[in-house]
Amino acid sequence: MDEGSGRQGGLTHASSLSPLHEHTGAHRDTTEDEPMNQRIEEVMLANVKRDVARRKRHFATSVVVLSLLAVAWYVSQIEFQKLGAALPRLWSFVVQMFPPDLSDLDVILKGAGETLAMATIGTIFATIMAFPLALMAARNTCPNKWTYRVSRAILNASRGTETFVFALVFVAAVGFGPFSGVLAITFHMVGAIGKMFAEAIETVDQGPLDALALTGASRAKIIRYGLIPDVMPHLIASVLYLWEFSVRTSTVLGIVGAGGIGQTLKDTVDLLEFNKMITVLAVILLMVSAIDFISDRIRHLILDTKREGFETLPANN
Repeated sequence: MDEGSGRQGGLTHASSLSPLHEHTGAHRDTTEDEPMNQRIEEVMLANVKRDVARRKRHFATSVVVLSLLAVAWYVSQIEFQKLGAALPRLWSFVVQMFPPDLSDLDVILKGAGETLAMATIGTIFATIMAFPLALMAARNTCPNKWTYRVSRAILNASRGTETFVFALVFVAAVGFGPFSGVLAITFHMVGAIGKMFAEAIETVDQGPLDALALTGASRAKIIRYGLIPDVMPHLIASVLYLWEFSVRTSTVLGIVGAGGIGQTLKDTVDLLEFNKMITVLAVILLMVSAIDFISDRIRHLILDTKREGFETLPANN
């Protein structure tokens, strides 16, 4: 009897305490969740602020870009009604182009050959001048930072000045003729070729160069036997690509008296000989297309040969 009463009393006592324990546990859990909820709210608030700031930046950028485009549109004096009024005249020019006049084809071909010669010689001269500048303009081969900066500045100045501008200068200094065109192509292409050379040199694997340096090889030997063989395929591909560009550019240098087929093209336009102009344009198109095709095939052949050479190297055991 007493034992049953005691057991019942214990159960009663435990049941009377359990709500208190449950209330205390729930209060403790709520207290522990408060910092976590506060942290979540802070993160969400920070994300909202970040999104608002990003939208403001995007809006400001859009306003600036649209404003610049509006200014450019106004400065360019875009008037489509003038183009509409000129369409009948342009169509009359197209009609006058046919049938093409082939009477001066020999003169046109001679001008095309002169253009090709100018581009080729100018690119060769530019390549010779660009290689030492590229060595000084590459971070891994320049002797010091001042040489690097000066070389980069020379390349940027050369590349940033158009061939047409150089042609104007050399025609005034040297006189009319293809030699002025060769000089113009040379001084512009030095910057373009030198920049591509320098980028190719900077991406070369430094391991073989360091190995040669550890053997006591001089700087000249490191460049000759370690650097040049590695980058030569890329250099040749770059020269061929820029040779294409030189051919396209030199087609208009004759307009300022720098030789080439450009002078013939200018004469046909000045004399309104549109049937002869279409012949000149056709010769230019065929010449440029042939140069592009030949150069592209040679570039792929060189780069594919280098890739196959790497693939046939024996694997290290």
